Amino acid sequence: MSEIIDTRDLDKELDELEAREDDQDDPLDADEAERMAELREARDNISEWIDGETLIREDYFTQYAQQLAEDIGAIDPSASWPLSYIDWEAAADALKQDYTEIELGGSTYYARA
Repeated sequence: MSEIIDTRDLDKELDELEAREDDQDDPLDADEAERMAELREARDNISEWIDGETLIREDYFTQYAQQLAEDIGAIDPSASWPLSYIDWEAAADALKQDYTEIELGGSTYYARA
C-alpha cells in the first residue's frame, strides 16, 4: 500500500463498492465486502474524510514528521547541525498524539485527529 493516501481517493473507491452492494448482476465478493466495511469504519473515524485528509502509513511516519518540520519552517533542511542529532523517532512519536490510528489493507495509517 502507498505511504500516503488521500481520503478523497478512498471515498471514490467506497462509492464504487457501495454502488455495487445490492447489484444482483455484479455482486461484491467477500474481499470487496470486507474492504467496503474497512473503508466505512475509516470514514466514520476521520472527521475531514470528504474534504480530503492525508493518511500516513506507520512505517513512513518518522520521515513524514521530518518533512513536516521542514515544510513548516521548524528546521532548516540545509543545516547539518543540529539535524543530525535530532531523535526523529521521538519527534514522530510526539506528533502521533495529534493523529488517529486507522487500519487499512493490513497496514496501520495515521490521520489528523
